[in-house]
Amino acid sequence: MTRTELSLTGAVASATGASPSPPRRRLLALGVATLAGSVLGGCAALRQVSMSVGTFGRWPAGRAPGRWAFDRLPSQAQGGAARDRLELLAGPSLEKVGFSPARSADAADVLVQLDWREGRMVDPAHEQGWPAPGWRVGIGYGGRSRGAVGLGWGWGPSDPVRDEQELRLLLIDRASRQVLVEVRVRHEGRVAGDDMLPLMLDAALQGFPDLPAGERRVTGMLP
Repeated sequence: MTRTELSLTGAVASATGASPSPPRRRLLALGVATLAGSVLGGCAALRQVSMSVGTFGRWPAGRAPGRWAFDRLPSQAQGGAARDRLELLAGPSLEKVGFSPARSADAADVLVQLDWREGRMVDPAHEQGWPAPGWRVGIGYGGRSRGAVGLGWGWGPSDPVRDEQELRLLLIDRASRQVLVEVRVRHEGRVAGDDMLPLMLDAALQGFPDLPAGERRVTGMLP
């Protein structure tokens, strides 16, 4: 059998659906791995949330975090289950940066005041009938051995309603009642409630005690 005949035999085997050659199998496996990686990367991107954090004041240099107790304004005294939940979620964030809970307000070094609000708003672009920009995820079929997945920025119909959350945190010296640090965290998106609260509390204290002054963006990852 000549070399030409061998080549023709291989071509016929491919055309009749015979098993792909080792190089082709490797290429197919690489394509599947790439597709899986793209899907996982797209999912991770969708779990990321960006928050605006504004810090005012500065934690005193050399001062240890110390013991904290929550302090409620008169208007917050009857906050009920919602305020209890807010303070419960704030505890782990405070402990992460070195604070420890005090037995009582009188035994605390620092008083912590929290304020939280959330609401819903309509996208102005949607009210005017314009397509709104946003992230799009697409999975496509590219033939017998190819697939495609993409995550991109584009124009198109979007959810007209967005959730808005704002957290305000004050660290107050108990003895003098002086406000040491004020932090405000704001987020707009389609994630609300308990899913966002831990991320916003962590964002408020990120970098403590060297909290950057002014406005900054902080990115968190949803569970």
